[in-house]
Amino acid sequence: MADETTHEVRVHLTREKPPIRRAVLEMTGDEVTFGTPGWQGEHYGFAPGSVPEHPGTLDYLVASVAGCLIGTYGGALKARGIDSAGDRLTADAIGEVVVDPDGVLRLRSIVVRYTLHAPEDKRDAAERANAHHAAHCPNARSVAAAIDITTELDFQPLRETAAAPG
Repeated sequence: MADETTHEVRVHLTREKPPIRRAVLEMTGDEVTFGTPGWQGEHYGFAPGSVPEHPGTLDYLVASVAGCLIGTYGGALKARGIDSAGDRLTADAIGEVVVDPDGVLRLRSIVVRYTLHAPEDKRDAAERANAHHAAHCPNARSVAAAIDITTELDFQPLRETAAAPG
């Protein structure tokens, strides 16, 4: 086996008044606040409105995987000469959470639905990139053994604009 390059991601965590937790990301110093919003809070016994609402760890997990996937897909599109900047490439992600028999919430699947606005002649390349990019996404690869990850592509051909008279 070849030598692997390893790096560390360091995070400092504080459990504040339950269910609030704070994380400080060492690389940037940014702070993230975790809570148990809506049905997640109710599952853990917090009455609606009884605690401050902050995204839960599962919300961040879905956002993290989907955020990494859209970046990886954008890079794959760029390599194929497809512009995905700005609002040309957007995504919506849905995480499906189940309650296991022991009462633990578990993220079973993540579906990322991309919308790509690109020239029609780039459709095949965009579809091929969609079929293969998830295997190259660090976050998707890290959790794929435990979470089913699916990506879907809604390809929207760019409308041709008439050239300005010259």
